[in-house]
Amino acid sequence: MKTACAAWIYAGGAHHTGFSYSVTTEQMEDFAEIAGVETAIIDAKTTLREFRQDLRNGEVYYHLAPGLGHV
Repeated sequence: MKTACAAWIYAGGAHHTGFSYSVTTEQMEDFAEIAGVETAIIDAKTTLREFRQDLRNGEVYYHLAPGLGHV
């Protein structure tokens, strides 16, 4: 719970949060890709070190991607 709460705060807290028992993680990721929004998954395998690095990588990608024609 401590890791999940910390990761949630690093990702922006309640700013844009989705949670569901009705759909799978893969379905949520697919929807985010279709909608063109970033996805940060917090689950039982999440480590703060990797999660924070993924957020940093995502930030770089979303700054560079328009110039590369990917967004």
